[in-house]
Amino acid sequence: MKLLTKITLGAFALPAMQVVAQTTKPNIILIMTDQQSYNAISAHADMYGGSYFSTPNIDRLAKEGISFTRTYCANPVSVPSRFALFTGMFGGQYGIRENQCAEADETEVRAMLAQNGMGAVFNRGGYETYYGGKVHLPFSAKEGKSKFAAPAGYGFETYFTDDERDGLGVAAGKLIEEKATQPQTAGSKPFLLVASFLNPHDICLESSTNLSSEVIGKKEGKKSLITQCVRQMRARAAAIDSVEFYREHAPALPFNFAKTDGFPDMKKSPYKDFPDWYWRKYRWTYGQLVALVDSHIGHILDALDRHPELKRNTIIVFTSDHGEMQGAHHTVTKNLPYDECQRVPFIFCGRGIAHGERDNSLVCNGTDLLPTICQLAGIPLPAKTDGLSLADRVLGRGKAPQRKALYTEGDGFLNVISGTNKYTLFDGKNSGEMYVDLKSDNGELKNIISGNEAKAQTLKSFIPLEKLKPLSAKVKKEKVEKNAKRTEKQTGKVQRKGH
Repeated sequence: MKLLTKITLGAFALPAMQVVAQTTKPNIILIMTDQQSYNAISAHADMYGGSYFSTPNIDRLAKEGISFTRTYCANPVSVPSRFALFTGMFGGQYGIRENQCAEADETEVRAMLAQNGMGAVFNRGGYETYYGGKVHLPFSAKEGKSKFAAPAGYGFETYFTDDERDGLGVAAGKLIEEKATQPQTAGSKPFLLVASFLNPHDICLESSTNLSSEVIGKKEGKKSLITQCVRQMRARAAAIDSVEFYREHAPALPFNFAKTDGFPDMKKSPYKDFPDWYWRKYRWTYGQLVALVDSHIGHILDALDRHPELKRNTIIVFTSDHGEMQGAHHTVTKNLPYDECQRVPFIFCGRGIAHGERDNSLVCNGTDLLPTICQLAGIPLPAKTDGLSLADRVLGRGKAPQRKALYTEGDGFLNVISGTNKYTLFDGKNSGEMYVDLKSDNGELKNIISGNEAKAQTLKSFIPLEKLKPLSAKVKKEKVEKNAKRTEKQTGKVQRKGH
C-alpha cells in the first residue's frame, strides 16, 4: 500500500466564506464503487426479480440509513460521471461527456473547480479533506491534464493511498482509527474522507476477453492486478463442475435479454452475440466482483463500529459512478441509455438519519451529492450547481425535491426522464430518438417514439442543447477511428472459441 503525502492547496487558499452556525459538524465518509448497478445490492433483492448478489457490508448501510432507489448517474461513463459527483455540475457544458475530455478547455474547467471542487468546498467549510483510491477525474492535479494524479485540482489536501482494492479499505480503516484516537481540542476539525474503489470495474476486461480462453492484459503496474483478478475469477468458475455451475451458481439470463425493438441504428452496434452459457457466466463473474468490493468496504465499516463515539458523529454516503449492463439487451458494460448502466445505488446513513428507509424520488447522484452533503455538513454551497439538496429528506425533515424531469448525459446521447417516461436523443453519428414507457415496459424492450412524437418533444425541451459543447470535426473523426479499431478487435476475439 502506497501512502502519499499532504497536498499543498495553493490556488485553493480562497477568502473565507460565512459559515452557517452549527454545533459539532459531522464527519463525512463517501464510499464509491465503479460500475455497480442499482440492483447489485442484496438488501434490495426484494425490489428486483432475479437478484444474484451478496453484499453483506453494503447491506449494513442500507439497513442503517436511507436508500434513494431511483437514482440516475449524470453520465454512464466514468470520467464525466465522476466530474459531476465532485463538482455538482454536468460535464457536457464543459466538453466533458466522454473519458478523453478532448473538447474541455482547461482554463474554463479549473476556474469552476476553484469554486466547486468538493475538496475545496469542504476546506473552506473548515474540514480536513482526504481522498484515497481511484481518481479518474479530468485535470485532477493542480497542473496538467492527468486524470489519475492525486486530486489536488479538486481541493483535496491529502491523497492517503493510491490502492484501489483491499488496501484502500485497510488504509481508510487505519485513518479512521487515527481520527478516533486523536485528542480533541478546540482547534480540531471534522473530516471528509473519500474511498474510491475500483471494482466491480474489472468486468470490463472480462467483457473484452469474452470467449477467448486466454486473458490478455497488462503485465506490470496497477493494471496487472485487473488481469490477475479476472484470471482468478475464471479459475474459480473452472473449479466448479460445469453441470453444477450452471444448475446452482450461474444466474439466469436477464428478463430483458432481448434486443430493443426499434432501437435506432448506430455507427457501432452495442449488441454482442455470445452464446447463452457465456452470458450466464459473465453475469456470475460480475456478481463475484461485486462481492469482492463489498468485502473491501467492510474494513471501513468495521473501523467505525470499533469507535462508536466517532461513528455517532459521522455520515456515510455510498454510491457508484455508473452501472453495468449485465447482459440486458445482449449488451455489456456501460454508456447506453438503459437503466442497468444509468441507475446506481445512493445510500445515506449515520448521524440523525433514520434506519431502513427507501425513497423512490427521481434523483441524480452526480449533481445532487455535493448540495446534499454541504447542507448535511452545515457549510456554504458553491454559488452554482446543477443539482438539488436531498438533506431534508435524508434527515427526515421533509420530502425529497420533486422534479418535473431529470436530464442526464451520455457519450453520444442525452436523456430526459419524467414520471415513468424516458426520452433519448442520440446526438452522435446517425442521430435518432427513443421513447420508452417505464411503467408498462420497465425492461426498455420497445421504442415507442412513433405515435408519441408530441410527448417526446415535450421531454426534449428539457435538454439544454444551447449549453452543450459540440464535438469538433477532429474529435468526431478520432472517435470514429477509435470505435472502428475497438470493433475490429472485439470481432476477432468473438470468433475464437473457448468455454
